[in-house]
Amino acid sequence: MWTAATTTTALALATAVTFFIWRAAQWFSSVDAESHFEASQHFLEDPNSFEKVPPPSIFAEATKSLSVVIPAYNEEDRLPVTLEDLTGYLSHRRDTKDANFTYEIIIVDDGSRDNTSGIAFDYVRKYSFEAVRVIRLSRNMGKGGAVKAGMMIARGRQLLMADADGATRISDLAKLEAVMHNVTDPGAAQSTRAFQQQSELGMVIGSRAHMQQAAVNKRAWHRNLLMRGFHLLVMMVIGDKVKDTQCGFKLFTRRAARSLYKNQRIKRWCFDVELIYLAQELHIPVREVDVEWREVPGSKIRVTSMINMAMELLAVLLGYKVFRRWLIKTEAEA
Repeated sequence: MWTAATTTTALALATAVTFFIWRAAQWFSSVDAESHFEASQHFLEDPNSFEKVPPPSIFAEATKSLSVVIPAYNEEDRLPVTLEDLTGYLSHRRDTKDANFTYEIIIVDDGSRDNTSGIAFDYVRKYSFEAVRVIRLSRNMGKGGAVKAGMMIARGRQLLMADADGATRISDLAKLEAVMHNVTDPGAAQSTRAFQQQSELGMVIGSRAHMQQAAVNKRAWHRNLLMRGFHLLVMMVIGDKVKDTQCGFKLFTRRAARSLYKNQRIKRWCFDVELIYLAQELHIPVREVDVEWREVPGSKIRVTSMINMAMELLAVLLGYKVFRRWLIKTEAEA
């Protein structure tokens, strides 16, 4: 029987649901507005001249063979080893294998409270402002926000995202490049493809999936339970074709990076999943390659991080698929 109490309860429930939907729509709109990267609001710093240099744009023509973007938050202890390995590998490649190979390393200081920027500037002085660049964010944006900031000012024909801890061997870049070559132009000779990659599409992901069982055996049961839940949410967003979405070693063609990063909204942990989802929607080929990976002390991932990751995955699911508040801009759209 429908009573006054029932009517009051129904109205209260309807009001609560309406309020939740309204608040959710506001939140998705605010995240969308904050995702737009304005290069004019940022600058590069040259410690040799003390000049603040306006950054380039990913929408300009490529002037480097490779850009390596390293997000860094309180990484004064781990960053030096990573930069030594990276500069050594890239310099050796240029000097001994390909005289036409040019590179830049972009270190994005994500609002660090330690000497991360000081370490990064040491490498600018050592290798030049042309080869190593530093952009400092005024506040901590999260790994996704830092990677986006670096990618949006990169000059490379190909763009590599690499973690500051150096957990993945930089020499495995060759594996990703080989697969990218097959993805973008499997029938052409390398010598005929010099500056053509900026008009091609491809995303190649470093993968630790082959090491999964060993990791499961080492992790505590509650962390394994959380990881299973996380993987279930990932499958709801992008399916099961990509086995390892979170490895911080991903290679993009310039054209693919333009399309993906201008659409990226997630600023923290699960931006990787969002990028893969965007690639699927934009018909950008995605491939996965096994890489060598090692545990490096100093990880910032905690149990609470996994909970936040789950919330971000839910946001991707709702923002793009359910509420459709986040529209995906095509390559032709600004």
